[in-house]
Amino acid sequence: MPEDYSDGNCRYQARAQPFLGAIALAVRDDRAVIPFLLLGTPFFAEYAEALPLWQEQWLRRDPANSMKCPFWSNYWYEPCPGCTCRSNDSVSMEIDAMFFLRAPSGRTLAVHVEMKRDAEVFSLGQAEAYRPRAECFQADRRPRKGLLPHEDFITVLFCGTGTDLARAARHFDRVITHGEAHRQIASYPMR
Repeated sequence: MPEDYSDGNCRYQARAQPFLGAIALAVRDDRAVIPFLLLGTPFFAEYAEALPLWQEQWLRRDPANSMKCPFWSNYWYEPCPGCTCRSNDSVSMEIDAMFFLRAPSGRTLAVHVEMKRDAEVFSLGQAEAYRPRAECFQADRRPRKGLLPHEDFITVLFCGTGTDLARAARHFDRVITHGEAHRQIASYPMR
């Protein structure tokens, strides 16, 4: 399994790959990116100095090294029976990227990332389901291959200014525009 999209074998969200890849490598390599992701969330103080669990996540997600897409991308699971992690008639149950961070206290935070291109709309129930799904994953209501155990989570949306930012802010812990991301992450594309 690749660490990024550079080998060209992953067909998942081809237009979003440059953005997601830049985020992932910045989480791995740039100590200023983790506080940037957490800014304004209740977890900033505890996790601003956290370290990414890069290798641990990689080994948990793809121990056979057989995936075509990076280990941090495209987490998709069927909803739990009886869970509230899916809004009525919603169709999407995937997470574009997920990163796990370990705080100096020993606690672990899952960062659920959704990527929207400028003016790209949410599918039915997609925004509303993000936090409940993250809570379901954190509660570990059923085994899910590839998830590290974690005590905390946040949901982060990367999007353009053409996205309904007011609506997004109601359903995500952190909303980052592409312009903000480009200023913080050197390899983040402008468009």
